Amino acid sequence: MNELDTWTAFFGWMTIVNLGIYVISVFALWVMRDFVYRMNARMFGISEDEVARTSFKYVGAYKLLITVFCFAPWLALKLMA
Repeated sequence: MNELDTWTAFFGWMTIVNLGIYVISVFALWVMRDFVYRMNARMFGISEDEVARTSFKYVGAYKLLITVFCFAPWLALKLMA
């Protein structure tokens, strides 16, 4: 196994793991929305609307980071091989 294959496998698995975390997070926010919003609003002393906006920003930023730092390098390495 050469170095290119090793890096390709690394970024591939990193993409899969991060997508799994992303799906679990989105599913938890979708299924337990009221509980999550209330709990975080009490914990941080902010309104539930602010929690909703922050959660939406978190999901969007995480998806962007997965694309830029996990999927794009994996795709580039696959195209090089």
